[in-house]
Amino acid sequence: MVEAEHRAQLEKLSSNVDMVVSYCNSLIEINARLTKENENLNNELNIKKERLIEIEKRYNDLKLAQAFSSPSLEGNREAKQKINKIIREIENCITLLKK
Repeated sequence: MVEAEHRAQLEKLSSNVDMVVSYCNSLIEINARLTKENENLNNELNIKKERLIEIEKRYNDLKLAQAFSSPSLEGNREAKQKINKIIREIENCITLLKK
């Protein structure tokens, strides 16, 4: 009788181990899929960030062009501010180059 109980416990243990191994393998597959999906989403995000930077640059260039072509005082003021900002950036670059 004791031997039969030990066999039953061994079979139950073996069954439980098989279940755990199967569950572990499915988790490994899910992790691999999610890791790949995360990589794809990060790549897509980086592409979108680059596109956003490009669009913002084009938008700022367009605003500057409109400021130059605008007859209003506010347009002229904005154009002067942009030019002053560009000049400051150039002066900072020159200062850095001299170091």
